[in-house]
Amino acid sequence: MKYRFNVLIDENSGSWNARCPAMEHLGAITGGETKEEALTHIHSILLLILLEMERNGTEIPKDEIHPKSIPIDVDTAAE
Repeated sequence: MKYRFNVLIDENSGSWNARCPAMEHLGAITGGETKEEALTHIHSILLLILLEMERNGTEIPKDEIHPKSIPIDVDTAAE
């Protein structure tokens, strides 16, 4: 299944933080040394969360669009 979630990313003291507001309560928050690394990490976290939710039959939260958010596409069928 294909999903699109918006993430917020910001620089903080030389590192980057990424979070997905719609899935943050499920652990979708991470960071990295670069913006690209933080985006790669949040994609991986979203994939793991979504795979688990699909396995359990849990309802997928509705995406939340925020100003300056970046859309991330996650395809659970590719796994």
